[in-house]
Amino acid sequence: MALLEISNLTKRFGGLVANNAVSMEVNEGEIVGLIGPNGAGKTTLFNCISGFYSSDGGSVVFEGKDITRSSADQVCREGMGRTFQIVKIFKDMTVLENVMIGAFCRTTSPERARAEALKTLEFVGLVEKRDVPGGSLTIAEQKRLELARAVATQPRLLMLDETMAGLNPMETREAVELLRKINAQGVTLIVVEHVMEAIMTISDRIMVLDYGKKIAEDVPEKIAQNEEVIKAYLGERYYARS
Repeated sequence: MALLEISNLTKRFGGLVANNAVSMEVNEGEIVGLIGPNGAGKTTLFNCISGFYSSDGGSVVFEGKDITRSSADQVCREGMGRTFQIVKIFKDMTVLENVMIGAFCRTTSPERARAEALKTLEFVGLVEKRDVPGGSLTIAEQKRLELARAVATQPRLLMLDETMAGLNPMETREAVELLRKINAQGVTLIVVEHVMEAIMTISDRIMVLDYGKKIAEDVPEKIAQNEEVIKAYLGERYYARS
């Protein structure tokens, strides 16, 4: 049984069909990439899976349980964490306090939340910044902080929405290595990303959306050679390099 099963998931905004009967399965331990042009419906799909949006059709099953109508906080408690396309941290709170918020998903004890947050900050390489306001961090550090907060919820599945957007090459390499570390801890990942060198390297499988529909799903090597994907997203330049 797959860890996550999405069947014919559909989301409409008026006359716009943002997700059109999207189906996919994610197995435990995988890193699945989700790519497509801007406006393809990737973030909308994340929002429907994680309970931020109510879908207009289809189902989401996580660990054998139907969570299609669950709220975002319920989905998080079930073991599914996420980050956002636009970083959402508490800028006036310290780095430690930001991550403690995630840790409170699993405990009501401030002492335990603090201990979990410190452990998570050590893991992601931000422990030395624990007492500074979140808003004082660089963009790369803010993205890492949001990731740390999600990790502190102790998810089995983590959905990452453009974690590497805006990073320089060195920061991107560091982000890829951190995602590999998280995956090595037993966390399954779904990663939305436009940085092709990163997503093609890290993913076990890649799913491609275009105009709300799934147009391809395969291993990275085959996705890079898929003519429909090239036409919709990657472009002839990428095809020539591959």
